[in-house]
Amino acid sequence: MKEHYWILAGIGFTTLIMAWLPSISKRIKISGPIILLLIGFLIFALGLPIVWPDPLWADKGLMYFSEMIVIISLMGAGLKIGNNYSFKAWKRPFLLVFLTMPLCIISAYFLGQNFLYLSVPSSLLLAAVLAPTDPVLAAETQLDDPEREKEYKGKIRFALTAEAGLNDGLAFPFTYMAVLVAQAGSWAAFDFTDWMLDKFFLKIIIGTIAGFAIGQSIGFLLDRVHKYTGIKTFDGFLALSITLFSYGATELIHGYGFLAVFFTGLSLRHYEKVSGDYKTKMHDFIHEVERLLLVVWIILFGASIMNGMLSLTDWKGIVFAFAFVLIIRPVAGIISMIGIKDSFKNKLAISFLGIKGIGSVFYLSWAFVEFEGFERKNELYAITAYIILISIVLHGLTAPSIIQYFKRKTEQNENESGETPKE
Repeated sequence: MKEHYWILAGIGFTTLIMAWLPSISKRIKISGPIILLLIGFLIFALGLPIVWPDPLWADKGLMYFSEMIVIISLMGAGLKIGNNYSFKAWKRPFLLVFLTMPLCIISAYFLGQNFLYLSVPSSLLLAAVLAPTDPVLAAETQLDDPEREKEYKGKIRFALTAEAGLNDGLAFPFTYMAVLVAQAGSWAAFDFTDWMLDKFFLKIIIGTIAGFAIGQSIGFLLDRVHKYTGIKTFDGFLALSITLFSYGATELIHGYGFLAVFFTGLSLRHYEKVSGDYKTKMHDFIHEVERLLLVVWIILFGASIMNGMLSLTDWKGIVFAFAFVLIIRPVAGIISMIGIKDSFKNKLAISFLGIKGIGSVFYLSWAFVEFEGFERKNELYAITAYIILISIVLHGLTAPSIIQYFKRKTEQNENESGETPKE
């Protein structure tokens, strides 16, 4: 029974720390995940009697846990984006998704083949899982809640929020490609036409349409049921219910659930007949659930590192990890925004803050569940862990200051001009 109480006390302690973490992070200008990672190291070192990763999780358990965190975060991202952004404002996130992400995939695939000497399927898988920006660990660089966001129309935070919402779904076709190439045995045997029509176009279209339809339908029901029957359904936990339904239902009809969840939140946020206060309430609830799951994930991730996960690759994997975070993503981001009329500082900030995290872990574990024959599986996990660790530390030390710098700049320009300029 003592072990049971130790576990309860440990969980209570970590979640108690999480309650103060946002304020602490703002004060010391260090991202919350860094502090949680250190707490994870400490709790593991103290020997809290839970089942720690040794050093890897089981593929299926890791897939389900990371999947839950990602879809909750995607709903939060959708709810954060208000209707203050025109189609023109979406140009930056579209460029990040349709140019930056492919450039990252191509670069990582090339290095995987010619530097890490991975097989074609493993190189493609590594490139695909590292491409998306994480919606969970990048929360501090994203927009605030749906109502406060109206007061601060930041290009950087909007671009990063929308990118994280979109590319977690759009990276799925390339993860599918890696699995299908591995199953086929070679590029020559891979059915590219079937992949393009089914895994790329069809599943993306179904996911997008399903998300918009579910969001609009829920918004309609929330408005009409309350208006005509007096029945109140304005509970924040409904956001979690909608998340699970949207994801599960879309996957059942052959669409990408990640895209559906993001577009459900976005569509519901745009259904203006539903009160703004309620949208904020939904956002706040889903954000709290996300933070709770994030505490557990980062602590287990820290334990995995302490247990030797990083030792599963050699110096080449480490060099690749640093190159991807410090060179590939920033350069690809800047290249994709060459035609944007914006300051170089803005472009550099958006390009640099391509935070990697839990989404990459989901895709990797999903691929291993789908096909067990990938070569150097443990090394792929280790390289991904290195990139996540580098991203947590590097972006965690810099992102709060970067975001604060542009926020002060915006407020200064607003005071000088009397308008509300964008970053």
